[in-house]
Amino acid sequence: MDLIIFFLSFVVILIGCELFTNGVEWTGRRFKLSEGAVGSVLAAVGTALPETIVPLIAILTIGGHAGEEIGVGAILGAPFMLATLALFVCGLSVLMFQRRRGTKTLHVNGTLIRRDLKFFLLAYGLAAIAALVPPQFDLFKWILGLGLVPLYLVYVLYTMKTGETVGESDEDMKALYLDNVIRRCTGKSGKPVECPTDVNVADLKKTLTEAEPSTLLIILQVLASLGLIIVGANMFVGQIKDIAAFLGINPLILALIIAPIATELPEKFNSLLWIREKKDTFAIGNITGAMVFQSCIPVTIGILLTGWHLNTADKVGLLQGAAIAIALLSAIILYIESSHKEIKMSGLMIGGLLYLVFIGLVLLLI
Repeated sequence: MDLIIFFLSFVVILIGCELFTNGVEWTGRRFKLSEGAVGSVLAAVGTALPETIVPLIAILTIGGHAGEEIGVGAILGAPFMLATLALFVCGLSVLMFQRRRGTKTLHVNGTLIRRDLKFFLLAYGLAAIAALVPPQFDLFKWILGLGLVPLYLVYVLYTMKTGETVGESDEDMKALYLDNVIRRCTGKSGKPVECPTDVNVADLKKTLTEAEPSTLLIILQVLASLGLIIVGANMFVGQIKDIAAFLGINPLILALIIAPIATELPEKFNSLLWIREKKDTFAIGNITGAMVFQSCIPVTIGILLTGWHLNTADKVGLLQGAAIAIALLSAIILYIESSHKEIKMSGLMIGGLLYLVFIGLVLLLI
């Protein structure tokens, strides 16, 4: 274990997330995408890449019973972490930035959040049913698994077509970081602007604002930030694995708890950054959108490439079943909370309590 690399991975992920949130907002503005498309699809899928890669590597390269156990645990652990620890981090972020924000609650588009949660509850519920199907009914299990992919496509298409367009009322969007760097390096920033005398406020703002960045620069920043996030997450996972080996921790704990904490860092940091900037729908949508993705695409991989069967009489199966149940319960609680105009901090903190309950169960059984 190298402590320098361990902390460096944090820094890399943080920088990548800051660049990513900035770039994905500009992507939404440039292509006139909805809030849901930016937060629940683009941001969610982008930051879900690390935790999607981990189970694939475990199943395909490690192989055998150990590889399957780690892969299935990582697939089930991702939605569990998002529904518990990630929401708890959002609650802490509200507390941390309450003076800056001037409020102790989140102001979200409840319609968008509840739509995400409906798809998640449906998809993850089907995943749970598939896991409980006896091994001799594999055909039925595969049908359920393959049905999750078109379900996610329906979700994406519906999300892309609905909601308020990003940037329509956002006058405080930060300049694209990459564009700022280029302007400073080329000496094109800070030019004095001659103000017209007989124009309306909107035209004046447009005149005072520098030319918007090119589409190529926006895409380059998003891709570069994703690269940093993936590299940072892989560095972090590597160090976490060394810690687990040093402490002699059971591989199941690594799969269900430690690895998902590492790979879910991008979503947590992205949401923290958006809460800081009072972009609450992006913050929660990033998490709920990732929950939908994780309950569809990685679950399909798990169903097709592993036995995907929970034996609740076994300690491993019992813990995996508990993770599924807690994730579904937390999603239901958030669904109820998002039916109001504001999400209270206490509604988010419940995720931390549910996480502690699971940790207690792990310590009791392992």
